[in-house]
Amino acid sequence: MIINLNIILEKRKKKGYTIDDMAKKLNLTNGSMYYKREVGQYKFKAEEVMMVAKILQIPMNQLFLSDEYSKIETKSKQAI
Repeated sequence: MIINLNIILEKRKKKGYTIDDMAKKLNLTNGSMYYKREVGQYKFKAEEVMMVAKILQIPMNQLFLSDEYSKIETKSKQAI
């Protein structure tokens, strides 16, 4: 399963949280650490995923992308 990073970004902005706000809520050292997770440079840890879902009120079924969706997305990126 792949985390839907787009919905995390959308919900964070909609709720008015900054990258630094989210870093503090996840007990990360700084905003850069959160940013790298949100853009996919680093993976969220399991406990961070649960915290993000709670903070941003994202249902778990919306937070994860199916493997099938991931395969389509990967093929689209390769075609570009």
